[in-house]
Amino acid sequence: MGFTEKMQVFLIAAWYKELNEAFGERGRQAFVLAVKHYARQRGERMAQRAVRDGQPLNYASYCAYCEWAPSEETLASGEGCVSHLRSTAPDYVYEVYPCVWFTAFKEQNALEAGQLYCRYLDEAIARGFSSSLQFYTVETQHCADRCVFCIRDADFGPDTAVQRRTEYVKGFDYHCAHTFYAFAETAAGVFGQRGGEMAARVLEAFGAEYGEAMRRQLEAFAGENFDRA
Repeated sequence: MGFTEKMQVFLIAAWYKELNEAFGERGRQAFVLAVKHYARQRGERMAQRAVRDGQPLNYASYCAYCEWAPSEETLASGEGCVSHLRSTAPDYVYEVYPCVWFTAFKEQNALEAGQLYCRYLDEAIARGFSSSLQFYTVETQHCADRCVFCIRDADFGPDTAVQRRTEYVKGFDYHCAHTFYAFAETAAGVFGQRGGEMAARVLEAFGAEYGEAMRRQLEAFAGENFDRA
């Protein structure tokens, strides 16, 4: 069994549960900080690679340097995300339905965590990539029947050439580990020792759900610098 989107959702939901139950509104605020921290790191890694390759930090590069691709398990199940183009001018607007993450949040009875995560994630990735990229999450499936994203003045359409840099796509072992450690950093920064205790419980819960071998794979990323490409 490999790492999947559903395992990432399990980690996100476990962190939300820990933070919300221990600190209420402050915990939820810390959860949002953690989502943004994780997302900005992703966007900044993408930007580092684009700049290294001499590419502009525009929406075409944002798409080309995306680190995400569906897991093999999701591809095999046919339950992935599907994008539907709504318009290209003056703004580039697209919809997503269905969404494997929304489905996973629903299956795991973690819609409160999912609503906050999905509200802030994509905008923060885009801001990490470039502060001038006007990427907005208009709606998510937590509040509507589809996700809607808008990139203002994107200068991007169906004929825009995008060469996906698949060599930079990360496996879900990396994405799950990055999720866990980004949340752990934020929790420790906000709540000190209690944040560290939460991290231990989240890791224990992950091991109980998916096995000690998978847990050890997460722990193997403990020294990873997620700020650097």
